[in-house]
Amino acid sequence: MGMAASQARLLTLTSRLHDVEYKAQNIMNQKIALATQKDQLYQDYIDALDATKIQVAFNNGDGTRNFVDASFATMCTYNENRFAQYSLTDTNTGKVIVSAETAAVYEDYNTDKYAFAYAMLGMGEDFAWYDDGGYYDDRMTMGAEIGIGISGEDYGDGTASNGLGNLFMTDVERIVFENHYDENDKLKQAYDNLTETCDSESASTSDQKAALEDFRDVLYNEYGSEIYKYMRLNKNEETNTDPDSSTAEFNTEFPEEFPKAEFDFYVNLFERIQDAGGCQEIDPQYESGEEGNEWLNKMVESGRVTINVYNTNKNEWQETSVATSSNTNYLQEVQDETDLKKAEAEYEHELDVLNTKDTKFDQDLSNLETERTSITTEMESIEKVRDDNIERTFGIFS
Repeated sequence: MGMAASQARLLTLTSRLHDVEYKAQNIMNQKIALATQKDQLYQDYIDALDATKIQVAFNNGDGTRNFVDASFATMCTYNENRFAQYSLTDTNTGKVIVSAETAAVYEDYNTDKYAFAYAMLGMGEDFAWYDDGGYYDDRMTMGAEIGIGISGEDYGDGTASNGLGNLFMTDVERIVFENHYDENDKLKQAYDNLTETCDSESASTSDQKAALEDFRDVLYNEYGSEIYKYMRLNKNEETNTDPDSSTAEFNTEFPEEFPKAEFDFYVNLFERIQDAGGCQEIDPQYESGEEGNEWLNKMVESGRVTINVYNTNKNEWQETSVATSSNTNYLQEVQDETDLKKAEAEYEHELDVLNTKDTKFDQDLSNLETERTSITTEMESIEKVRDDNIERTFGIFS
């Protein structure tokens, strides 16, 4: 081969060698990126292994527990089989998170816990009897009945001279009170304390409110079931005022027995809302289901929502958390098996895809290495022929 031809061939092979090495370098970069993807895939899988979810305990009916995924619906709506009562608080606003229905009822009955509870049961229109096609004053104030001097117009606006306009006795409560005032010492004592406090010039508004609340608490503790019987009466007829009468007509929309557990649930909720300074609606899409459970887990984990549980022994709300929850709070944090199974399936699938790519890259690198070796061998051969030609041609001049 002539020197010119050898040099031309050598230049061609050198160009091919550089191209092969460039391709090999690109493949190596892709293998490094592939390794990074594998590391991220593995980290996602580890995160899934560490992922947990909150669960809340329900009674199976025999005293044993059945834990279900916690969401607003499973934690904060009434359910007779749940062991405890909970509320969620938005840490940014300090307000209790409630459903749209609860928020609407609270807006209408935010001055009295018992009226709120009855309204949540669906009995907000059953406080008083009809008269000539219209209601009697269905928010008749207690003051109008016991001489405190609060007029019916003062309900809810706080304009009563002694500040008690925010609390009232319904027609139904007044009747039950009058039925038992002379026979129940607790009720009489609470009533006497109320009138004495309200008549006292030295008593503060807060003292008067406390005495009024204490009186109504006694009334409900002693005669809650009887009040409920009067509430169930068909109030379209003014004369239908005796639930024990043989001609009494009842609203069959509501259960015959007083749903005390549910009623107390709403009373407790009202007190929690009052203590928090109000409530706010939850986005309906986060109320229940997997999306609701995921929302609750993220909000609690990030500290944007706190959990409160009602302590039935102390009759008060207490802040709690899953991490510090005792058996009495009936909460637990468990591995999220659903997400784990999804993560396992995704990990195995993606790993197969990445391994297939990796194998293809290795094959391509092997082929390029074979080509590089062939080119190098040929280049060495050409260089040797070239050097021999040079030596033969120009050796005579040495």
